[in-house]
Amino acid sequence: MSNDIKNLSVDEMVDQFISQLVVEAEMDKDLEEDVLNQLKSDLRERLENRINAVILSQISENKLEEFEKLLNTGDKNTTQAFCSENIPNLNELIASEFLEFRNRYISQLK
Repeated sequence: MSNDIKNLSVDEMVDQFISQLVVEAEMDKDLEEDVLNQLKSDLRERLENRINAVILSQISENKLEEFEKLLNTGDKNTTQAFCSENIPNLNELIASEFLEFRNRYISQLK
């Protein structure tokens, strides 16, 4: 993994991924800027929902209450640290979800 990627926040990685996906799907060519921005926003929300579902499915029942409290604080860094500590293969799960999302989106366009 390059240093550029390591230094990105999760939000930045998601934004970069969505931008690349839109370019790969060639959706960036025929849309007005405001429509393109809305498309990216919608895709981001869908991807975040998928990632959140994967994360929730991996948190043990005895840690769920603690996780919910963290979510309510709105502190993304603490929440990400909790997930990293409690989900051993978190990066692989997220990468897999990115790939599945991309494949699903691209295949729907064909």
